[in-house]
Amino acid sequence: MTDGWRELYDLEYPRLLRALLAIGGDPDAAEDAAQEAFVKAHKQGLATLDRPGAWLLVVGTRELLRQRRRRRIEHERWAERRTSEASAFDAVADRADLLAALRQLPERQRAIVVARYYYGLSYDDIASHFEIKSGTVGATLHQAIEKLRQVQIAGRLARGAMR
Repeated sequence: MTDGWRELYDLEYPRLLRALLAIGGDPDAAEDAAQEAFVKAHKQGLATLDRPGAWLLVVGTRELLRQRRRRRIEHERWAERRTSEASAFDAVADRADLLAALRQLPERQRAIVVARYYYGLSYDDIASHFEIKSGTVGATLHQAIEKLRQVQIAGRLARGAMR
């Protein structure tokens, strides 16, 4: 390191570090920003810096704020991923609960529920395919849905007790 750089470093580094710490409040981030400012100053060249102390402060502050923004964005993305993962887990758990509840229905009710809600068949189509009356489809769906509600409520209560 040449004498000019050594003098600049000895004079400005402690001052820059204190200023960045006062701006950002994080000692590690302040040190990283100060070091980055000196690296950029070295690349720029000492002869091109009119007021090196002010230049270092501006560059260090920009770096400090850039780091803070980057950490905030990373934190937000991490939080979004966690929320998304939790939602996906909840969706899988809900689907597993629904399939388990469907298995508790009598076969006829289960078949009619699947035909109606998975395949989107109308009451008349279901009645035709299963060779039953349209009114029977409605009554069977009503019974099945009531049973599913009871099972789902019991499942939610059990999950709540485990938390």
